[in-house]
Amino acid sequence: MNFNKPDYIEIEVDKAGRPVLPLELASRYAIRPGGHVRVIESQSGLQVQLPSRLAKLYIEPTNQCNLNCRTCIRNVWDEPMGKMSDEVFTMVMEGLRAFSPIPTVFFGGFGEPLFHPSIIDMVAQAKSLGTSVELITNATLLTRDL
Repeated sequence: MNFNKPDYIEIEVDKAGRPVLPLELASRYAIRPGGHVRVIESQSGLQVQLPSRLAKLYIEPTNQCNLNCRTCIRNVWDEPMGKMSDEVFTMVMEGLRAFSPIPTVFFGGFGEPLFHPSIIDMVAQAKSLGTSVELITNATLLTRDL
């Protein structure tokens, strides 16, 4: 539960009896003018079923790591180590522009994201789309400048 937001939202009903969603709410849930929202009537009232949308995109920039922990899953798999190419990342960013709203971008996976030589540019490109960006790290590569 998010304690910063109320548990309910009051929606205005216009003179024709149509509910009017606040623009911010409609945008957050990808409800576009002329779009459809499913309303299900039950004994307990009305349920609103929102259109499905991509909420978060997980990007693994590399499956390589600067550490060699005994408990890491990478020690028991037979997968090649590698890094995402700039070309693939550019295609992912171009694809994200088609979403409205653009989902949160999460950088992480089995590798250490900061081990990728282009991670700063990747984060900057994702942020330039106007979305939230998350990154998980073991923090050993962090420096004051980074």
